Amino acid sequence: MTGRAPGALTGRAVGDLSGAAATTAATRPTGSAPVIVLGYPHSGATRLLSLLSGSGGLACTSGTGVLPLCHQAAGVWRRTEGRDEEQEKVSALAAASIRAMVSAVVTQILVSEGRDRWCEFAVASEDAAGTFLSLYPGARFVCLHRSFNGVARSAIQASPWGLAGPGYAPFFAAYPGSTLAVVAAFWAARTAALLAFEAGHPAQCLRIRYEDIDGQPGTAATIASFLGLSAAGTRLALQTDVSRAGAVPEPAESAAEQDIPLAQLPPALLAEVSDLLECLDYPRLSPH
Repeated sequence: MTGRAPGALTGRAVGDLSGAAATTAATRPTGSAPVIVLGYPHSGATRLLSLLSGSGGLACTSGTGVLPLCHQAAGVWRRTEGRDEEQEKVSALAAASIRAMVSAVVTQILVSEGRDRWCEFAVASEDAAGTFLSLYPGARFVCLHRSFNGVARSAIQASPWGLAGPGYAPFFAAYPGSTLAVVAAFWAARTAALLAFEAGHPAQCLRIRYEDIDGQPGTAATIASFLGLSAAGTRLALQTDVSRAGAVPEPAESAAEQDIPLAQLPPALLAEVSDLLECLDYPRLSPH
């Protein structure tokens, strides 16, 4: 715990995340805004959340369901008020109601953790993330990417007897004979959605590659600056965690490809994955 009186902590949380913030959210200081890490299974979120939680001040959670809950609640309000289902923003009354609901959840998290700012890892749709951003314009989104090779190895190692999880279900029908193709289609869909969200909200998004968290000098400082965190504290958290983990580097992309039978991927899917990798400054894939 940080030593703050629970009442003071609760007041800070409600002030930042409840209806009282409706008229000031756009000018809210970055240092108090909610942080959302957008990613997908096997993108390496545990590593990034460890860094963020160690930097001080952030109460990091994963999979609470707050973002999809906001999106669902916004849909209920739109239907009740007879508003356009495709409209991103909701009425002032709806926004205040949804913020009040979220505030109760987040306040409990902050009190339990003894922190004063919420950070959530979410596997959320582009629409759900957009709804949350419309409710909290000051929110900061860290879009976490990982190379296809890294995701494929991690997913297959985690489920050697077959992929499990609703995220993969839509792709089994298209690629029933290849687990690797299912992972590739899943990675491509999630990566494209993240890139689209970044393109739509450039001021609120920071792109981070999993491989750069340990391997690229200045990454910790970039994250700290974007989120309004202590740069020194973030660097210390990174150094401490790397030391604890034994600082095992990611395999080089060329070496990783040797372990993956890329020839199993249909040409169109291979080209799609390669194009997305190139957008993220990764090497393109080659089946040969």
